[in-house]
Amino acid sequence: MNSILCHLGAPRNAKPQSLSEYGKLREQMIQKPWTCISEQDFVTAVTQKGCPFYQGLMQGGDLMELQFERLVWRTQSLVGLDFDVCEVGGWEMLLTFANMGLQPMLGYHTFSHNPDNGGESYRLIWRVETDLNLTYDECAKALKKMRVLSGNLSDKNAANPTRMWQGTTRGAFCYNAESTRLNLKELA
Repeated sequence: MNSILCHLGAPRNAKPQSLSEYGKLREQMIQKPWTCISEQDFVTAVTQKGCPFYQGLMQGGDLMELQFERLVWRTQSLVGLDFDVCEVGGWEMLLTFANMGLQPMLGYHTFSHNPDNGGESYRLIWRVETDLNLTYDECAKALKKMRVLSGNLSDKNAANPTRMWQGTTRGAFCYNAESTRLNLKELA
């Protein structure tokens, strides 16, 4: 059975509504120890219980406001792309990546998804190969390459190894236990 190593927050019914609330959540989560849970439990926590998570593993205090993310970042366990009110739907984007040999593990609509806004708001998440020699800069470069592969439709601000991701209570539109495990060093 696959497992996920990450920072995982408590269940939520909505994303933080203010920068202050977001900052408090970030500080609480970044200082918590890593969690190792089954992939199925991770998918349930993120897509049904609304749990936020970090795609990278951090160790230490929250230094984001000092712009020293590299000091707390240790390695990457997941990567993701964030699409806000995108004219290309989640399934179509997922199939685009699958046709490139990069099948995501998870796809879900975000808390802010509203089809009446003229597009879909969703996230695609991939597992990555564990590589303790991967540098922060290589990881950031791989995330930027993933954005280019999306046709530059994903949020450019989400190409950050220390990004905290919000979950949803809408369920997953895709979960694939046999998905591609990305090699970020090669991708960079």
